[in-house]
Parts: sequence; structure tokens; C-alpha cells
Amino acid sequence: MGDTQVETGWDASITDFSGNDPSDNELSGLSEASALFQAVLPRFPVMNGNTDPVLDNLVALAANLCEAPVAAINLISQEQQIFKAVYGLNLNAPPAGHSFCRQTLMAEDIFIISDASMTPVFAGEPFVQGSSSYRFYAGLKLAARDGTIFGTLLILDKQPRSLTARQLKDMRRLGQIASAHMEMQNLHHHQQYKEQLNQLIIDNALDYAIITTTLSGQVTSWNAGAQRLFGWTEAEMLKSAVDILFTPEEREKNIPEIRRVSALHHRQDAVERWHMRKDGSRFWASGQLLPLYDQDGCVQGFLKILIDRTLHREQQERLREQEEMLRLSQEAGGIGAFDIHLANRTITVTNQIRHIYGIAPDANITIELFEKLMTPESKTGQKPDQCKTANPAALSLPVSGHSEYCIHRLDNHEERWVALSTELLSDEQGKTIRLRGIVQDITARKFAEEQQAMLTAELAHRSKNILAVIQGIANQTLRNTTSAEEARSAFEARIMALSKAQDVLTQGANSASADLKQIVANSLSVHAGADKRRISINGRSVTLGSRQSLSLVMALHELGTNAVKYGALSTPAGHIEIRWLFENDRFLFYWTESNGPPVTKPARRGFGSRLIERTLAASLGATAELHYLPSGLEFRLNAPANNMRFDPA
Repeated sequence: MGDTQVETGWDASITDFSGNDPSDNELSGLSEASALFQAVLPRFPVMNGNTDPVLDNLVALAANLCEAPVAAINLISQEQQIFKAVYGLNLNAPPAGHSFCRQTLMAEDIFIISDASMTPVFAGEPFVQGSSSYRFYAGLKLAARDGTIFGTLLILDKQPRSLTARQLKDMRRLGQIASAHMEMQNLHHHQQYKEQLNQLIIDNALDYAIITTTLSGQVTSWNAGAQRLFGWTEAEMLKSAVDILFTPEEREKNIPEIRRVSALHHRQDAVERWHMRKDGSRFWASGQLLPLYDQDGCVQGFLKILIDRTLHREQQERLREQEEMLRLSQEAGGIGAFDIHLANRTITVTNQIRHIYGIAPDANITIELFEKLMTPESKTGQKPDQCKTANPAALSLPVSGHSEYCIHRLDNHEERWVALSTELLSDEQGKTIRLRGIVQDITARKFAEEQQAMLTAELAHRSKNILAVIQGIANQTLRNTTSAEEARSAFEARIMALSKAQDVLTQGANSASADLKQIVANSLSVHAGADKRRISINGRSVTLGSRQSLSLVMALHELGTNAVKYGALSTPAGHIEIRWLFENDRFLFYWTESNGPPVTKPARRGFGSRLIERTLAASLGATAELHYLPSGLEFRLNAPANNMRFDPA
């Protein structure tokens, strides 16, 4: 068999049981270690039963170089051992009980048994006994660069023998070639498996369109989800421009190219836009456009992943519209909402809450601030009821129910009325955890209620005044007529004049303009009686608007009624002088009574006095004053001239 000299530098690593019986302890440790090795060996794809021509040629070469009748590559997994490649032996797997390869796994280099029949630990194995027994064994562990063990490269011979240094060297080289080839096969298998898995994922992602394109936008792959979503088949779309998926108006604006540039610049581009199907219909697509990079970091194209979100977008749009309608309704109704989590003392409010209370948009709303805003003194001097929580000292807010109170806005201290409705929410154990409620600005309603109360009081006052005027007209008429017919005729005429004055009072707002002299004459004609000289009117012609006219009619009605009941027109000799003029951009109006009963200032101001001084002044932006002079009542009105002129615009 040639020179058996071992090559210098290698002999120390060769495990050889030729002629020397190992100790029991050594064999026991070796067996335990080999059993442990077998227990942790993983399964590899190279364990499949397919033949490998490279390995077949390699074992044939090994047998030839080592001048042995049998050579094989034995693969080992947790469950089994198999011959992946065999030369000179008709077996698919080592015989039961064969332990040569398990021991080889523990050796650092080639494991050699010169004569198995002379080695007690192997002599009793079936592979050594019998007519076709094998007595010589040389094995080399096959492992990847990361230490992963595949199996062994082994040489068998029926005759005891050894290997030359050259044969040992060749066997190591063949082992390196076998290990590298098997590692490459495994990597190739894993890559194929990964590609197949990726393809399965892509092909079965039917809800997602997964498309790849070149840098210019030509389609290079088109999955089943894309066909399902867009309607075009892969054959129709390959090498076609992906721009066809965009709407015509976006293609006119060169949006597809703009989006590709954006994806390159930002390494991704969000897809949220309308896309086109083959049948011309549109759907809302959501997804990503991503650049595809090769191993060198160079961009090779784009990956586009889309999903149909039309229904979701429609739902969002309906929700947005409903929220907008709710917001508009809340703003129109002056309604705001809040929600307080009692455990962590956090509060959420709508923008209308900030508007009602005058809180700045960027201001932080704390529980303490909200408590202060929601529990001020009301106009009646009463506070809203306070809620009883598990910790009353920690939170003081109105209980479930409804309350109304007055506030002052934080920004301008404007007085406002609000209505508060709240409810307490509990968890499954009955513990109060949240306070939720709404606040409505009811200032307009409160003002309307006050106006209604004023109008009701004014109506009652006018009714009494009309009755008093009618009584005064009757007394004057009967006092100054000599016959029933004359009295009836005069009384009817004065009642008609009173009716016209009431028309001026109640319908004055419906007229665009009126002359001041006519307003005064019509308003007081019923009070003058038969002697028109009792009332003198002096002033130039002035055209007033409906608002100014009605305000003066109301004042004149009150002054005339008072004169008939208590003043100058309650006696035959009484006289009233009315005059007005413009002076230094001011409008001055005077009502002066004389020759009537003695005048004293009343102990309290009646409704008529308040109406003249407050309402008239507020309506005309003027000062209105009543002076109770001994000679008679005097009324003075001082208003800006511009406030009295009729403006047709």
C-alpha cells in the first residue's frame, strides 16, 4: 500500500486505535460525548435522498487515492444516519450498531481504526463480524465554516492497514471540498426555500397589489393581488408603464414621476390617492412606494404595495361629515362638551368649551381651573349643587342633572349665562370613574326672556295708559261740549286720533322713514283736544329712520299720557312746548310743560320714566333726562346729529 510514514505536523491529531486498546474510561467518555453530539445535531436539507454527482465522484476519487474498496459520505441527523454518496458498497445507511462515524465526530482530525477486530469496543459490532466484515476504518468529520456538522467522509477496507502521509493529505483535501460543496448546497437550498416562501406570500396576498417596476416605471412583476385589484393580468402589465394606474388628471400633472422622485429622495413615498382599474372605475388606494436596492446599494427599481381602502375612506368621510355637522350644530347652539377622568384627573374638552368660557386655544385646562369656571356664584346668589364623589375634597363639580348660572369669560370678563348638564359614570364595580357633561351658552335666551318680561310689563303699562287717556279724552270732551251729539262726534274723532297714534307706535318700525314734525303732530293730536294751541311745535323738517322714529313715538306717547294724567294737559290752562334743533353736530330735543298742576319729583321711578330715560337713550346713543321743575315737567334729549339722520343704505 506504499509508504505508511505519517506526514510531519499531522500525526499528533490523528486518532488511531491500531493495536492499542483504549481504557474503559476513555471509551466511556467517547461514547457519551458521541451520543451527546448525535442528540444536538440538526437536520439539514442535504439529508434528502437525492443523489449528488459531485459527492459521488468525490467518494470514488477518495477510494482510488486511498486504494480502498469502499468510500462513502455519511450524513448524521438527530433521527438517522444515511449514506449520501457511496462507492463500492450497496447500502443506503450504515448497519445497525455502527458507531465508527459517531466516534469520528469527536476527533479533531482523521479518526483511524487499523484493525477493528483487535479493538474490543468495535470488535463485537455487526459491521466487523461475518464474511463481509470490514476491519480498517478511516473517517474525517465534515463541517461548515460556522461549525455546523454534516457527517463524515469515510474509507473502509476488509484488510487491516494504514494510510500514507500523501493519502492522509488527500483525504483532508477531499473532506474540505465535500464540506464546502455541502455548505453551498445548503445555502442554495435555503435561498430557494426563502424565494419560494416569498413567492408564496406574494401570490397569496390577494388583498394586496404587490408590483415591482424599473426606475422609469415599467412593470417587472405583478402578483395575483394586483390582478384582482386592478383587473389587468400579469401578461398584460409586464413591461407596461405603471402610470396607467393613476387617474388621467394626475397623469397630466406628471404625478407618477413626481412620486417616484419623492420615493428616491425620502426612501419611501406614502400612497394615498385615487387609482384606476382596467374597467375605468376608481378606488382609493393606500400603501407605499419603495426603492429597490441591490447588494451594492444601487437602486434597481421600485416596489409598490397597495390595498383598496375605498370603503374605509368613505366611512372616514362620513364620520368627518358627521363630526363637522355636530361641530356646526354645537357652535350654532353654543354647546360644548367635556369629559373628566376622576382617577388620573385629566380632562378633555371641545373647542366650544374654550369659546364659551373665553379660554385661549393654547391654554392648558386643569381640573382646578375647570372647577373654578363651573362653580361660580349665580345671579341669585346660589351655587350649583356639588357632586358627592369617593373623595369630595379632590373634586368639586356639579352633580348629575341640570343647572343654570352666570359666568364672566376669562378673556374679556363679559357676562354670560350658561346651562350645565352632567352625569357621573361608574365602572363594573360601581365606582365613580368619570364625569361627563355639556355646557350651553344661553345668554341669548336669557336676554330674550328679559325682553319678553319687559314687553309684557310695557303692554300692561300701555293698556293702563290707554284706558287713562280714554278717560282723560272723555272728561275733556264732556267738559267742553254743550250737546250729546257734539260730545259723541268729538269723542269719536279723538278716539280715531288715539288709534292713529297707536298705529304710529306699533307699526313705526315698518316704515323706512318719517318726518319728525309729522311724528310729533300725529303722536300728540289726540291729547290736544279741541284747542290746538295747547301744544306748540317748533323745529325744522328732519327725516328720521324707522328706528329713531319708533323710539321718539314711544317717548312722546309716554310724555303725552303722563301730561294727560298728571301734567299740563290735565287742566284747561296747561300748555306744552316742543322744539328741536341741530347745534354743534348735536341734536337737541325739548319737551316743556307749563300752567299745569304743581310738580313734585315722585318717590319712585315708574315704568314710563325708565322707558324714556333708558330705552330712548340706549336706542339713539343719547342722553335723556326728566326734570321735575316747579313750573312743570321738562324733558331733554341730547343725541349725536348723525344718529338722527335717515340713511337709506
